[in-house]
Amino acid sequence: MKNIMTVPRFAAIISLILCLPFALLFSLLMLNIEPNFEPLQPLLNYPDPDQPDVLDSLIALGTVLLVLAAFMINLMPILRTMRAGGSLTAHPVNLVIAIATLAAIILVIGGIIVDQYPCWIGVPNCD
Repeated sequence: MKNIMTVPRFAAIISLILCLPFALLFSLLMLNIEPNFEPLQPLLNYPDPDQPDVLDSLIALGTVLLVLAAFMINLMPILRTMRAGGSLTAHPVNLVIAIATLAAIILVIGGIIVDQYPCWIGVPNCD
């Protein structure tokens, strides 16, 4: 496993695979298509509407954490090269993927802040 992570090409491939669930879920949400979670359907139907949707939140959190892991995996070869005295652009594919995953992370965090900011400043009925 350690050898796979040290080769920049493998790190890029692994991080792209880790980003696929986030990209799929994000594109489904942007196209206003409801994801089909047929095997999980009995777990997703809540008889009580006041009960929080824990499994749905875990799916969304898991996809964001996979993107964070992909960012860290792509950043490792770049940092290793820079520590050895190399250039930042020595691994351009890893750099592009790292920038794209960082942008996705910033977009998700920014969306959460925009959504929750009225609640943080005390606006009534901010839900």
